[in-house]
Amino acid sequence: MSIQTALIPHKHVRFSDSIIGLSGYLRRILVEPRTLDELWAQIDRDASGWQSRPSFTHMVLAVDVLYAIGAVQLVGDGRITSEQAQ
Repeated sequence: MSIQTALIPHKHVRFSDSIIGLSGYLRRILVEPRTLDELWAQIDRDASGWQSRPSFTHMVLAVDVLYAIGAVQLVGDGRITSEQAQ
């Protein structure tokens, strides 16, 4: 190992492991109003179509990003919906 590697580590986050990537995926699968638990059940399955298994915390952060940019809205009973679902 060189001194440069020790001082400046090379780190890379795959798109499938990123909050932004997960946000896009959640927006695509949010075709009807759902709760966070329903979203989690859908992406936690092995056959969800997403390359990695995110944690619940990452999923909540991804929903927060979508809410912050106005891509999802809150509806009754704690459900969220995207503009494409309306």
